[in-house]
Amino acid sequence: MVEVPRVPQAQEAGAGVRFELFPSVHVAGGRVVHLVGDGQVPEPGRSDPVEAALSFQEQGATWLHLVMAEEEGGGFDLGQARRVIDAVSIDVQLMCRAGVDDEAALERVLATGCARFNLGRSALTDLRWCAAAIARHGERIGVSLPVHMTGRGPRLAGPGRGTDAGDLWQALTVLDDAGCARYVVTDVSREGSLSTPNLGLFGEVCDRTAAAVLAAGGIAALDDLHAVAALAPRGVDGALVGRALYSGAFTLSQALACVAGISRPAVTSPWTRPH
Repeated sequence: MVEVPRVPQAQEAGAGVRFELFPSVHVAGGRVVHLVGDGQVPEPGRSDPVEAALSFQEQGATWLHLVMAEEEGGGFDLGQARRVIDAVSIDVQLMCRAGVDDEAALERVLATGCARFNLGRSALTDLRWCAAAIARHGERIGVSLPVHMTGRGPRLAGPGRGTDAGDLWQALTVLDDAGCARYVVTDVSREGSLSTPNLGLFGEVCDRTAAAVLAAGGIAALDDLHAVAALAPRGVDGALVGRALYSGAFTLSQALACVAGISRPAVTSPWTRPH
């Protein structure tokens, strides 16, 4: 049977684009994990991915950020991705942390029924292929930008622990020229750390691209979320929140209330925007 992808829900008409909140479910070995830097740790509480996803849906989520982390021995489990996507009625943004770096693999993940897919670390080693994938699949494809802050400037994390996929700004130029619709930007040192988000990084990326930016990493309290949402006028389209929700720092309902009414200015689609 042919899988029919879900169409992302339309934004309400208005002067701006609503700031979106993406509760995250990271999966490895059939259970919820938390990505911490280049590694991962198991979630001690809500370990079932479907249970976690349904809980977020019941609290009012309109999007889910689903990440398939590396399995032992490599690869990722698309069966688990389908299980979560089939269980919920909200839109799912899917990412595989590694392993999707050719058209055959990309077609398999798009066939899960996800509303959209973000290219991950493996793909960043071949920006020419990323550009071709964006050209073929349009706004259904975004790109995850996991960033290491170094003395040489911001660098992209590659597949595998401690690997480097190149200069962030050079990659951003290539991907922008290809018409990338959105980026998920993460300071890897703050991912899963419950520290504070790297507002400077998010702002600088927004200043260099007209594409939508989703901010991730370090959100530990509602004040952090409010600070990220305050970047909406500069182009931050939404935020990914994970470990803080599982740890009980705040609930998704509280987070949604925190960003209610926030929007960023509407911009021309990257498919018609001049570069």
